[in-house]
Amino acid sequence: MALNFPASPVIGDSYASGNTTWQYDGVAWDIVQSSSSLVIPNSFNTITVDGQDNVVAATTNDILTLVAGTNVTMTTDAATDSITINSSGGSGGSGAVDNAWLTINGDTGAVVANSATDALTIEGGTNITTSAANDTLTIDFSGALGSATFSGTTDASTASLSVDKIYMHAICMLVVDNTGTSAYTFNSHYSGNNPTIYGLAGTTIAFDLSLIGGHPFEIQSPTSSAYNIGVVHVAPDGTVSTGANAQGKTSGTLYWQIPESISGTYR
Repeated sequence: MALNFPASPVIGDSYASGNTTWQYDGVAWDIVQSSSSLVIPNSFNTITVDGQDNVVAATTNDILTLVAGTNVTMTTDAATDSITINSSGGSGGSGAVDNAWLTINGDTGAVVANSATDALTIEGGTNITTSAANDTLTIDFSGALGSATFSGTTDASTASLSVDKIYMHAICMLVVDNTGTSAYTFNSHYSGNNPTIYGLAGTTIAFDLSLIGGHPFEIQSPTSSAYNIGVVHVAPDGTVSTGANAQGKTSGTLYWQIPESISGTYR
């Protein structure tokens, strides 16, 4: 018996010959029981998902099953031939982002969200304040900047350094003391009362005045008048004075930037 199948069939085309009905499945013609029970073979052929194995129909009437994963629900409606897929995870409401944070690590310890809608609170510590408005978190420092004793700097405080001692580079720092009202001493570098101190024009000498409380210190010219050129005083709290205002101090550090043009004996 000769069968005259259509020359260019498509999936679902059928061909009847006597009591036998043939149907094209996309590859070959298969016999079906009767024309009243015709089905469209391979309603799906291959389902492809990026990064996953392909799902391929194994038979002409294979069934594709959709499986709901974690926090996903699916419902079908036979009347509308529809499938509805919903997220079932979290209770944050419309537009909510569950677990916006999960774990935040600190220098010590960690904060872990204990629910999908947990709130993270940021508190200010010592000398720190926080404020939040208009989706903006502001963190401010409320302490005092700068300290005469550098109490917040371990290496400086360990060395007993204050800001006046490191304000300016000097060729040397002479520690000034006094013998009553009769003499100054510079035992860090010189012996005896009122010793002759040698300086170099064009360099800086520093005088540590922390030991002479009550005995004002002044740089003088050869004629015993105040010599205010190049003198800079730095108080323990960092206050800087220059010229005549730097003279007559009883604490802190006095820097004398010796002019390169002078020579002779100063007092």
